[in-house]
This record gives sequence, C-alpha cells and structure tokens, in this order.
Amino acid sequence: MGNKAFYKGTIWSILDNFIKQAFTFAIFIVLARLLAPEIIGLLTFAMLFVQVVRNVVFDSIATAIVRKSAPSDYDYNTGFVLCILVSIPAFLLLFFSSNLIEFLTKNDGLAAVIKATSFIILTSGLGRMHEAWLQHHMKFQSLAIRSSISTFLGGIIGIVLAYRGFGIYSLVAQQTSTALLELLLIWLVTPWKPKFKFRKKAFVEIRDYGRHVALTGLTNFANQNSDSFFITYYLGAAANGIYATGKRIINTLNTVISSSLLRVSLPAFAKIKNDNDKLKNTFLDTTTITAFITAPLFGGLSVLSKDITLFLLGEKWIASAPVMQIVTLTGFLFSIGYYNQSVMLVRNKPEWQTKLTILYAITNIIAFVLFARYGVVQTALAFALRALLLYPISVWCALTLIKCSWQSYIIRLLPSVFSTILMMACVYLIGEVISNWFILYKIIAQILAGIITYIFFVYLLIPKDLKDKIQLNLTSKLRRSNT
Repeated sequence: MGNKAFYKGTIWSILDNFIKQAFTFAIFIVLARLLAPEIIGLLTFAMLFVQVVRNVVFDSIATAIVRKSAPSDYDYNTGFVLCILVSIPAFLLLFFSSNLIEFLTKNDGLAAVIKATSFIILTSGLGRMHEAWLQHHMKFQSLAIRSSISTFLGGIIGIVLAYRGFGIYSLVAQQTSTALLELLLIWLVTPWKPKFKFRKKAFVEIRDYGRHVALTGLTNFANQNSDSFFITYYLGAAANGIYATGKRIINTLNTVISSSLLRVSLPAFAKIKNDNDKLKNTFLDTTTITAFITAPLFGGLSVLSKDITLFLLGEKWIASAPVMQIVTLTGFLFSIGYYNQSVMLVRNKPEWQTKLTILYAITNIIAFVLFARYGVVQTALAFALRALLLYPISVWCALTLIKCSWQSYIIRLLPSVFSTILMMACVYLIGEVISNWFILYKIIAQILAGIITYIFFVYLLIPKDLKDKIQLNLTSKLRRSNT
C-alpha cells in the first residue's frame, strides 16, 4: 500500500469518526440537559451487553480477516455466516435474561431497556463483514457517509422523543434507529455482497486467530467498562450516569483520533510486517504524531474539565467534573497504546496481547471491587492509577517484536509530554487570573493560550534530528504536490 493510500485512508477514517462522534456528542449534550442522570445510567449499563458481543465476537472475526494481506471472498463469506450464527443466540440469551439482570442489579426499568437494545446485536451481525471489507480496501469515505447520516437521523429521533417526555425510551429509540440505518446504508454502499458460503479452511483460520483476539477483546472490554458495571451494582444507575458522563469526552476523543488511526494502522502494518526496519520506523512515526496531537488535547481537557462541564451540561452534572479531570489524563496512554496492539497482531502474537489484557482485566476488577462502593471519584482514581502503572508492559511487548530500544521510543515522546505539562501549568495560571470572566470567554482564552504555549514549548524541546526529519517530510510532500 502506497503512502498516498495510507494518508487518504487516515484522513477519511479520522473524518468518519470525527463526524460520527461530533454528532453523537452534540446529541448527548442536548439529551443530557433534557434527561436525568439515572436515565443516562440505565442506557449506559444496558448497552454494555450489546457492546460485549460487538467488541468481542464480531470484531474478533473481522480482525482475523482484515489482518490478512489479501483476504479471499470465501474469508468474507465465512465470516458473514459466523456473525449470523452468533448473533441470533446472543440476541435470544440477552432478551430472555433481561428480567434476571434487573432483579440482580435492583435497577427498576432496566429489563425493558435491555430487551429493546438487544435487537442491535442482530443488525451488527448483519453488517460487520461489510465494514471489514470497506476497512481492508481503505474505503473509509463510504464508512464516513454511512456514519454521518445514521448518527444524525437517529439523534434527531432521540431528541424529539426526549423533548416530548418519553424519558429512557427516547434513548432506546435513538440507539435502535441508528443501528437500523447503519445496517441499511452499509449494505447499499458496499460493493461486496455476502453469500451463504462456508469454507472449513477459512473457518479454522478465523477460529484459531480470532479466539486470541476475542479473549483480548473481552479483557479490553472488562478494562474499559467494568467500572460502570460495579458502579451501577454498588451505587445505582444515577451514579453510573454521572461517572459515564465524566468519561464521555475522553471516550469521544479516543474514538475520533486513536481508533481512527488504529483502523488504518492494522492493515497498514500488515502490509509491511515482514520488513522490520520499515515497520519500526512506521510504528515510531505514528506514535510520535499521535502523541503530538493527543497529549495537549487530554492535558488541556483535564485542566478545563470543570468549566467545560458547567458550560456544556449545566450545574446538575458538576459531580462528573472530577471524574473527567482524573480519567482524561489516561487518554494519552490509550491513544498511543493502540499501536502496541497492532504490532502484536501483525507479528502474529495475539496471545501476548491476550495475556496482557487479562492482567489488565484482573487488576481493574480487583480495583473496582475495592473502590467502586466508595464513590465515583475513588473509582476514577483506581482506573487511572492502574493504567499508569501497567502501561510500560504493553510498550515492552511492541518494542521487543520490532527490535526497537526504549531510548528511541522515549525520545519520541518526551517533547510532547514535557510541552503538555508546561502548557497545563500555563493554562491553569491563566484561568486563575481570569477566573471572573464569563465562562465561555474564559474557556476560549485558555484554549488559545494553550495552543500558543504548546507550540512554543514543542519548538524549544523537539530534538534537532526529529525537527529536520519533519521538515524533510513536509518538503518532499510539497514537492510531490507541485509536480
């Protein structure tokens, strides 16, 4: 795959996620002002069961196919049949166990929400191989169009119903209508059409590779969502709504930036996996670029968390601000950590990632069992501390597989990290000086100050050889664009 295709795919992948997440976040802001925290918490908890099937089962099947250099039509069709065979029993199990889940968690109204959202499992199974086909062929423009239309229309439905007083069912209608529109549109925009063809060889390859990815996906899901589960269990749906709202922006930013690059990096890394020098350089370059973007974003957001919460969501959500401030700082680690996972997958070491995420899951669950009962802030602190302490293990796995030194990796990260720390201090001090300003003007002033100070500190701290490399790349691209 040429650089032109890679960069075009990256741009459309980012645009796809940006538009979808921008619509989703804007819709969430409106709904949060119309609905109570308990309602948000109920839907967040119900969607955990849908997401576990999507993230663990469907994504493991898709990843086993996308990571191949040239998947065959039999691979896609076998994957499609597997998704169908899994989605039907998963839907039935969730639908008929909803009353038991409500009884065990003691959250009234949860069963009805789970029954309604369980239909999303069926639509996801029918469309996941179409997404995989478009992803492998770098057709992110089609994915962007599909995401934009379905998210926007589904959001409008949810807002209208919420305004008319339908409460939790407005959120259910938003989720289910979005899923149905996504399914319809992806079947329309994808040239590949599935057939019920099943090949044993393709099944064995998907099973053998996918089981490691599935276990990794399960443990990743536990890492990212077990906090919400235990908060709902110990503290109730309202507390989960507060906590989930505090994590909302970090999840949105990670999806827009990091997940976008991950969707491109996996097939891109797969193309060059046999050329270690090229893979190592690409890994370091993508990590560096991502760090320069995400470090100031997450650092600045942490400083501005209280003002942003008040401005966007209102006083009733102020309890979510400390959660946002703490959890946001881990967003930087997650953003650059996705590349470690891609390296392990393309170097055919999914079991490494599996073992790593099992460690994460065990430590997360232990932390949440111990601290979730004491409140949402304590849960956020446990989440952030675990991420910080265990992240170096993931880096070691990737560096070992591409024969890269710690020194090379750390040197790439130091300019963005140090510049972000200095920027955060400046933004905080400026906020104290202009604390009496109107909140919107205050936020704008701090953001502008953050941008200027970050660029200034990066220019001072970036190593000369890295600066020369960036300038050389920019010059070569400008020359190619002029020819």
